[in-house]
Amino acid sequence: MSIESNSVDPRLMESEERYRAVIQNASDMIQSVRPDGTFEFVNQSWLDTLGYQAEDVPGLIIWDIIYPEAVEHCQIFFSKAVTGETIDYMQTTFMTKDGRPVPVEGNVTSRFLGETVVATHGFFRDISERLRAQELEALNVQLEGEKQARYLEKMAALGKLSAGLAHELNNPAAAAQRAISRFEESLVRRDADMVDLVKLQLSPEQWEVITSLVSVDHAAANGDLSLDPIAINDLETGIEEWLDDHDIARSWEIAPTLVQAGLTQEHLDRFATGVSVPALPAAIQWISETLTMRELTNVVTRSSHRISELVNAVKGYSYMDRAAELDVNIHEDLDNTLVILGHRLKSMTVQKNYDRALPLIHVHGNSLNQVWTNILDNAIDATDGNGTITIRTHQEDDNAVIELEDNGPGIAPEDLTCIFEPFFTTKSQGQGIGLGLDTVWRIVTEEHGGTIDVASEPGQTVFRIALPLSWHHHRDAE
Repeated sequence: MSIESNSVDPRLMESEERYRAVIQNASDMIQSVRPDGTFEFVNQSWLDTLGYQAEDVPGLIIWDIIYPEAVEHCQIFFSKAVTGETIDYMQTTFMTKDGRPVPVEGNVTSRFLGETVVATHGFFRDISERLRAQELEALNVQLEGEKQARYLEKMAALGKLSAGLAHELNNPAAAAQRAISRFEESLVRRDADMVDLVKLQLSPEQWEVITSLVSVDHAAANGDLSLDPIAINDLETGIEEWLDDHDIARSWEIAPTLVQAGLTQEHLDRFATGVSVPALPAAIQWISETLTMRELTNVVTRSSHRISELVNAVKGYSYMDRAAELDVNIHEDLDNTLVILGHRLKSMTVQKNYDRALPLIHVHGNSLNQVWTNILDNAIDATDGNGTITIRTHQEDDNAVIELEDNGPGIAPEDLTCIFEPFFTTKSQGQGIGLGLDTVWRIVTEEHGGTIDVASEPGQTVFRIALPLSWHHHRDAE
């Protein structure tokens, strides 16, 4: 702004100098622009912010300092200002001398000479720092949202896994509990039968006949009939009739026990010739309860073994009591994951083609188990829990290669390119938020320096994971 005074009044000159000083020292960018777009005045903050020297200003017009993408936007405001309209607030982007964008906000007023606008006065401030702060805040909110989403996805997966594991543990535990309860009942009945036999004062030879019938594994001698229900039913019917003919109580309950033990009518006929008629009912009942108790003991043993197997799988899956970084047998990890997912694999066929010569792999915590869990879980969903999963391992150069294949309907070609992107999912709403395979990708590539690829067509989807066997050496070198 050019201010000339024809007056020699010292008070006016002093006021003008104060006004100039205020404008020049203002932190805001101040500019006065003529209607033709040339600059009448700019302050020092304007020069400093846009990187110009005072001698550059006479050769500039307003559009020289507007960032190209903002020119059309600013033309609207400038046309309003040169007609005398006040711009209370505007936000745009200026451009420095070297072409760098500078986001600004401010206001514009007009200076009149009579009814004609002779200049526009703009007051602007650089809002770069504020916008960066807003961007950082928005990014932080986004990251927190993703972090929360990952946490929720992980908790949902853990909840599903825990529910299945609880079901798997409950089955053998309940079976053992039922067996123990029935064992007590059988023990009471067998003791009562023993008392009856003692009262009959059996000879040593008769006792030998009774005990010998339960000391031989007749089921193994007769072959396994468990897959032939018709044959089993015929045997049970025949023995039940034999028991009724010999006045043995509870024949319908005893017959299945004797058949399960491999006993036939021929066994019972030979047995009856070696035991007195009065002792036959108590002897048969004692044998039945003894066989029942033996089977119940086997149930408890099998149930305990299953519980132990599950607990050991959980310990291996979670690497409890083990270092955060360690060398592991990848096949044990895969098998532990299969045990953990056993409740979902009941109707699935799992084929394993392991290269047992594969060296140990250096891993970070139990994160790789999340990889196997996510991919297997997706394979189960893809096949509706009734398909085939094939797991292959082999060494390729300095990499351990793990391939997990399913025979589901496949992944659409347009989905393959974004399958590892966060929040991408082909599942229906409520079935997942699309972070499972993103987590898989991060664990394989970022945590273990490996690669993961997927190939899919109808009837065959293969996830191929390559993990460097020497990854931990590279990490140590760093």
